[in-house]
Amino acid sequence: MIQTVDGGILSWRRGTGAFMPAITPLSDGSMIACQHVGESLGSSDNHIEVLRSSDGAASWMNEGSIHGDGPAEDGWSYRSPHVSEAPGGRLVMTATRFEMQGEELFDPNSEVLQRPEMLLFRSDDKGRTWSPPQVVHVDLPPVKYTCNGAGVLLQLAPDRWMYPLETWKPEGYEGPPDQKAAAVFSADQGRTWGEFTVVADDPSGALLWWDQMNTVLPDGRIYTMLWTHVYGTSEDLPNHWTVSEDGGRTWSPPRPTNLRGQVCSPIALADGRVAAIYNFRHEPHGIRVALSDDLETFDTDGQIVVFDAGAEATLGEPETDNFLAEHMQIAFGKPGGIRLDDGDLMTYFWCTVGGVTHTRWVRLKID
Repeated sequence: MIQTVDGGILSWRRGTGAFMPAITPLSDGSMIACQHVGESLGSSDNHIEVLRSSDGAASWMNEGSIHGDGPAEDGWSYRSPHVSEAPGGRLVMTATRFEMQGEELFDPNSEVLQRPEMLLFRSDDKGRTWSPPQVVHVDLPPVKYTCNGAGVLLQLAPDRWMYPLETWKPEGYEGPPDQKAAAVFSADQGRTWGEFTVVADDPSGALLWWDQMNTVLPDGRIYTMLWTHVYGTSEDLPNHWTVSEDGGRTWSPPRPTNLRGQVCSPIALADGRVAAIYNFRHEPHGIRVALSDDLETFDTDGQIVVFDAGAEATLGEPETDNFLAEHMQIAFGKPGGIRLDDGDLMTYFWCTVGGVTHTRWVRLKID
């Protein structure tokens, strides 16, 4: 059974939206959070903010942009940050930036996303200051592929880090995207990256494997859930899952779950079960959490709604009927979560209430 323990607002502001939060407990007992903020989900002014709590998330102090006083103003739009604590207390932050130059993030006619770069920032002072970004290169032909981060950095061992990603097509490439869920690996705590592994791929191009989200099970296996979409349509298939038993080197064929979600983030529980927090984009729209005993079948009768979108499921009508253009009008999403030391779950997401797009957290107890 899932019960809500507590919840609150991470960041609320009028005039500027806050998107895609992530919360990380630190070894000193505090919590650090990050998010990207900007005029809209796909605007060129998106930049990364850091927030901090010393009272178990009861209150948050916004420490501002990591780029200075506001947007980076370097021609890039920064999105989807996530902080991890590395050995010795050093912090690392992953994020993706898109080269905007005043353009839209997505071109519905060509289906091209602006050129992305996967990034790694470092902090030696608990996240109060951050290094310039390190660009994580992926060894794929740039004339056919772009790569952006998806999921969270996994520190599988001191000498094996996994940076999940997904591919798309670059500007100038005329064919359909060769879309894959994949990952690159580092053997030196992120200083260099080399090994590339495909997590999920459909050689026919009919299925798209978006927003892989991952967790490490108690037995050491990596469990990943995927938003599974039919290319060229508005149809989502049930979320699929795959597992790696060898540290991400090989993956099982994706199998469907019984969840009809989009972004779907698994959280490993100590007893081997998995909780999944996911976007439900059907009536009634919202964000839900469900449990599974077998990694595939989730208890949808016993699931809990952590956010009810009501009439604010979207921010308006897209200019075209292209699915990706439609998706840029969503008003809530990118849920994630972690298991705390006491066994409770800390979940987080962005949403819109009263016309204000902001970030929230909800603490859950699992029986």
